[in-house]
Order: sequence, then structure tokens, then C-alpha cells
Amino acid sequence: MSFRDALNVYVEKPETRAEDVIFYDSHVSIVKDRYAKSECHLLVIPRNQKLSITKAWALKTEEKEKLQPYIDRALNHLFKTFTRKHAWKAAALKPFETNAQFLNFDFFVNTFTQVGVHSVPSMNNLHIHVMTLDFHSQRLKNKKHYNSFNTEFFKNWEQLPIDTVDTRHMEDAVIKKSELKCVYCQENFKNRFSQLKLHLDQEFRKRFD
Repeated sequence: MSFRDALNVYVEKPETRAEDVIFYDSHVSIVKDRYAKSECHLLVIPRNQKLSITKAWALKTEEKEKLQPYIDRALNHLFKTFTRKHAWKAAALKPFETNAQFLNFDFFVNTFTQVGVHSVPSMNNLHIHVMTLDFHSQRLKNKKHYNSFNTEFFKNWEQLPIDTVDTRHMEDAVIKKSELKCVYCQENFKNRFSQLKLHLDQEFRKRFD
């Protein structure tokens, strides 16, 4: 089986992957991303075979409405998981200036999570990324990984559907040529990914235990 088809098991037989699946029903599977790029990174995967081969960025509004309760469930899981695993360090640094903000579900979701799809997905089955915005992960290994979630390559849920995607522009100009900017403080590391990676770790540790 091709790596690009690795998510198909969550469409056909999610019950066989209990270690990854946090929820499933006849319509959707919600799973932990095995290559998580943040502390909390989930995939919402529709189980309808026809929908599963749809271009993610072309999701119709009515399909989004059907998926929204699952997106909300995933966001709730992110909030609970992160706030149980980590404590805020009382550092008045964005995105949280108080512990009350950190522990407020709406504030947390609005300032420290993102939901969306890649304009050029690496996997064949339609999947929606639901993740925290810390980018504190051993799986974050190169510029492409980071830019795929921090440039226009990543299409936010609210933007969908869009009419078309310029694949060449996204893969060449956006992913390869966009400079690396810290998600916390916007410091520009240009093409120095190893320095950005160290910086992200430092920024995370300033804020969270």
C-alpha cells in the first residue's frame, strides 16, 4: 500500500487502530496524527468513500456543516488534553496573558488552535487538521513541515470552499521560498530551520510547564 493511502484504514476499519483513534462513528473518524507537528494534532477523516476522494479545499458548505460537530469534538479534545498535560507559567506572553485565558475554552480555541487543510495534501483521503499552535514536536523536522502549516499553503476552515489551487505555486514558491517566521513572536529566521526549531522550544518553555 502506498504511503499516500495510509489514512484509508480510518475510513474503512477505524476499530482496528484503537491506539490512534479517539472517536469514530459511521460518518467520521477522529484520530491522532502519527506525525504530529504540535503537542496536540488531530485529523478529522470523513468515512464516506465518495467524499473521501474530494479535494479538501473544495469542500461544499453543506458538507462542512455536517462535519462541524466533529471539528468541535476534536477542538474540545485538544483543549482538555493540552490543559491537563501542561500548566501556564504565569508569563504574560502571547497568546495567554493570564491563567484565566489559558483555561478558558473559547479563548484557547480562538487564539491557540487552527483548523484547516493543506492546499496540496500529501495523503489521498480527505482529512482536516485540528491542532494547537505551539509547533513543539520532534516530528517537526524541516522547513516544509513548518511552512505547510504557517503560510497560505494551509487553508483555514473558514476559507473553504475555494475555487482552485495553483499547485505549482504552492509547492515551489510558497513551501520552498517562504521565510520562516516564529508563530509566537514573528521573528524572521529566513531559511534557518534549525535555529527556528531551537527558538520554538525556548518560546514554548517560557510559557508552559
